[in-house]
Amino acid sequence: MAKGPGTVLPDPDGIAERWGLAPLPPAQPLGGGHKNTLLRCGDVVLRIEHRDPESVAWEHELTAFLSHDVPEVVTPLSALDGSTFAETDGTVVSVLPFVAGTPLDRDDEAQRLGAARLLARLHWVGRVWRRPRPDRPAFADLDLETNAWWDLRIVEMPAVLEQAYERSRAWLAAAPWLARGAVHGDLYRANLRVHDGRINGILDWEDARVDWPAWELANTTWEVCKDEARHRLDPERSARFLEAYAEADGPGELASFDDLLRLRLVADTLLSLTNAARDEPWDRQYVDHLLRALEQLDD
Repeated sequence: MAKGPGTVLPDPDGIAERWGLAPLPPAQPLGGGHKNTLLRCGDVVLRIEHRDPESVAWEHELTAFLSHDVPEVVTPLSALDGSTFAETDGTVVSVLPFVAGTPLDRDDEAQRLGAARLLARLHWVGRVWRRPRPDRPAFADLDLETNAWWDLRIVEMPAVLEQAYERSRAWLAAAPWLARGAVHGDLYRANLRVHDGRINGILDWEDARVDWPAWELANTTWEVCKDEARHRLDPERSARFLEAYAEADGPGELASFDDLLRLRLVADTLLSLTNAARDEPWDRQYVDHLLRALEQLDD
């Protein structure tokens, strides 16, 4: 079967047999997979992607390691032969448990603080993971001209973005020492599932890597505590979020928070503008939101 250009869907009967599952019900597409196809088949989800199998294996080993102490980490199911994915002609298929719930509500303080404490636990357990992902360097090791996220050769930067980019580049060149460990890489509300008021799942580990927990702390604070209407962090919410993270012994340092928040906003803006230059999906309104946030941060 095919779904869209270049996407080959797996044979459900073959997947059920390989994983020792009962016959799978008809697949229902799920939203949220930007770089992959997600299909719900009853109690399981098929994740179909074009990825390096070595990178997928790294991801599955990391999530298995983290889930021993952080059960909210959603891990792929093992097939009967012990493998956690099938690969055919460049298409990788994983089988995951379906996690019921809704995205985190940033207006719910209990959920926000729960996310801060969960992030601290995740970073604390991941601090000992040192094996880098084959295709995902840390920000400190990134080629700042062209990389997996952006390509400056094809992007025209507005003045506010160019100024913020140069500030981030200079900050990175100063080689700040920050602790490194395993990070999720893309923690935002939709990747945190909430059921009965409690976070019960951390989804979508395709951007996981070894990097600065302090960077992910800045990223998650922005995603969970921002005031979208004013294009800035809500000062009270973000202060309580950072306090809850620190009280839960999160290892991400706070001293470089503003620099890391700027880097996060710059990276996200460059990603969107690179997509626009390649005629790939992007959101002009979202880019305007990021640019206005950078203006306020560097004002």
